Amino acid sequence: MSRQDEGERMEAAGRGAVMRPAGIPEPDLAGTALLARIVCGTAFALVHRPGGSAVGSSPPGLSPDDAAALAALVAVGAGTAPAVVPDLARDRRTAALAAVTGRAALRFCAGLPLPGPDGHSLATLLVLDGDARRDGLTAEQAAGLVALADQAGREWRLARALAAARADRDGLRSITEAAPALIAALDRDEVCRFANGNFSRWFGREPAQVVGRPLRAIVGEDFYAARRPLLARAFAGEAVSFESPHPGADGRHALVRYVPHRGPDGTVADLHLLGVDISAEKDARAALADSALKFRAIAESMPQMVWSTLPDGYHDYYNPRWYEFTGMPEGSTDGEGWNAIFHPAEQPEAWRRWRHSLSTGEPYEIEYRLRRHDGVYRWVLGRAMPIRNPETGAIERWFGTCTDIDDQVRARETLAQRREALEAQVAERTAALAESNARLTAEMEERARIEEALRQAQKMEAVGQLTGGIAHDFNNLLTGIVGSLDLMQTRINEGRTENLTRYAGLAMASAQRAAALTHRLLAFARRQPLEARAVDVNRLVSSMDELLRRTLGERVQLEVVVAGGLWLTLCDPNQLENAILNLAINARDAMPEGGRLTIETANAHLDDAYVASEIGVRAGQYVCVGVSDTGGGMAPEVIQRAFDPFFTTKPLGQGTGLGLSMIYGFAKQSDGHVRIYSEFGAGATVKLYLPRHAGRAADETAPAAGLPVPRAERGETVLVVEDDATVRSLIGEALTELGYRVIEAPDGPEGLRILEEPGRIDLVVTDVGLPGLNGRRMIDEALAARPHLRVLFITGYAENAAFGNGHLAPGMRMITKPFAIDAFAAKVRSMIEPGLP
Repeated sequence: MSRQDEGERMEAAGRGAVMRPAGIPEPDLAGTALLARIVCGTAFALVHRPGGSAVGSSPPGLSPDDAAALAALVAVGAGTAPAVVPDLARDRRTAALAAVTGRAALRFCAGLPLPGPDGHSLATLLVLDGDARRDGLTAEQAAGLVALADQAGREWRLARALAAARADRDGLRSITEAAPALIAALDRDEVCRFANGNFSRWFGREPAQVVGRPLRAIVGEDFYAARRPLLARAFAGEAVSFESPHPGADGRHALVRYVPHRGPDGTVADLHLLGVDISAEKDARAALADSALKFRAIAESMPQMVWSTLPDGYHDYYNPRWYEFTGMPEGSTDGEGWNAIFHPAEQPEAWRRWRHSLSTGEPYEIEYRLRRHDGVYRWVLGRAMPIRNPETGAIERWFGTCTDIDDQVRARETLAQRREALEAQVAERTAALAESNARLTAEMEERARIEEALRQAQKMEAVGQLTGGIAHDFNNLLTGIVGSLDLMQTRINEGRTENLTRYAGLAMASAQRAAALTHRLLAFARRQPLEARAVDVNRLVSSMDELLRRTLGERVQLEVVVAGGLWLTLCDPNQLENAILNLAINARDAMPEGGRLTIETANAHLDDAYVASEIGVRAGQYVCVGVSDTGGGMAPEVIQRAFDPFFTTKPLGQGTGLGLSMIYGFAKQSDGHVRIYSEFGAGATVKLYLPRHAGRAADETAPAAGLPVPRAERGETVLVVEDDATVRSLIGEALTELGYRVIEAPDGPEGLRILEEPGRIDLVVTDVGLPGLNGRRMIDEALAARPHLRVLFITGYAENAAFGNGHLAPGMRMITKPFAIDAFAAKVRSMIEPGLP
């Protein structure tokens, strides 16, 4: 073993040797060290304690580490006799210590651990000298060291015993003070030697005013006179218990017990007094006795037979009515004796139900026959309820009654017989009614079939009206377009250019009217492309003021009421304008003699209770636009069908029934809601609810009219993906005329291939409704290769309700077919160069 390993072993052993319990007073260790030096005749002696501290005489230059090493060496080597190192310089364990080679120059060491009260060593006693001792210690010196160590241990154990006694005393006092009882101790002279706070306060005193005083002085003469014979019995060796009122006569009582305590000789040395406040128990017993008295008075005055049982079902009480009815001697039916007066036919079921109630705690109820005192069996109704402990829920008793219902049972049997006869008559009448009902049902079904056929005919008539109207309008529009183009072609072939602009304008006007008609049809079908923006509805309604007044005419008074702090909503502002305008026109038509039209805006919250009765409406915050008129109103059946397609109340040829349907489609496509409130003859209100938007209002600055069409400036490249060759060619030619480099693709896969290849593409112009891979899916896949791609979608039909309704990503815009080349060019330029309006 190396010197280092030996040193670590001794150090670890030393740490274990000097551990002692905390909080125990030390004996006079300095005196022990002095006596050890004198007994052994050494120059130095010390007691080394945990942590490196030492008491006694230490040689100069002895470091704490060397002292700890010597203490550990001694602690390991000692047994019943001291450990001795005759020559430290010649022992390989200590030869290299600074205490041996340095200024201390120690040569001799002996010692042993000081035993503690629990077997652990408390410290190490060392005797040291500058001269080596080949013979070590004499027998007397070794015995002296052992005696000194034992004496120190005994002193330590004595100190610990005293500390434990003090702790026990303090702990006992803490327990007695915390106990909810009166506790005291009396000696043979009836002098109080101990009292807790509860005992002292019971007599209106402090503990210091009680301890050391005779019991007579504490409790007073009257109380002492009552206790004197009890004290005599207790000092004679008998444990005595009694109840005592409070000295202040405040209604409280205590249960007091004198317990004799015998000494070593077997005689009573003193008394232990224990008391418990039983005021609450006495009150409870009194209340229980009063309750029992009231119960007996009530039970004995009742006309019913009353009984009670223990929790296990043992019958222990019957009121006088029971004995009067049964004629049985009192007490003869306790327990299971009552079974003898049951009719044999009812006994099995009565017992089964009773045992079930006892096991489950469920109320007991049954009808059975009891034998009366004259031997006649009469029907009775037996009922019982358990009484439970309010804290534990355990059943404490069962209380029951038996009520004579024989007359009611006889009447019930008679009634049953009459009911059978009545049922036969009812069955006969029911069969006749069933036959009549079958005929009526068949007639109703036939009527429903006829009404459905009528509704279908009306619907087909409405479809025919719509189809005829649309065909008529389209024929007029096509006549204007074809006729204008025909005249233009004739003029061009003749080399004449006059009136070409006028013919082009006529054709353009007809085409725009055709586009408007198409948008109406798409709105009705909820397939119109919506370009949703954050809209300030107050601003939009205010901007329509002049248009509305011109449309309504002089007979209709317009009133606009806008709400302060109105939220923004997300919708297509153009479609919202059309909806408000259509509602205003409908209101105008409902007031042929004139009236008042009110347009209001407000914030609204549709809660769960409201949307529960509305299909497809979500609870939340909405912006509400209400249009009210003072016209003739709408009947409930009209309101119910107002949003049905093709339904109209206008004369034939004055309406197709698509107006409110288009508004309904716009609201639903915008995640909103529309509702009609009206009474016949009292006007009507249509409320349009659009969802609240938390963003900022969109910039509604319109591009200045008459500005030149913006052109490409740096040779930007535009990819055009369109399956219609004519449209693709027109778009490509228009962009080429504006200076753009144009790449054309006839379908989605070709467009995706071009986008996945390297090369400059500043903008993609793509139709949404491409066959196969549509435009939106093509762009989604291309974004993996070009994450910052800018896209202008072209659509004339919203295939997906979510598309174009506020769900376009940044860098994406939409334009609706048909469109003007100037507007198309301006939107292309604004997307390539975002700083433009």
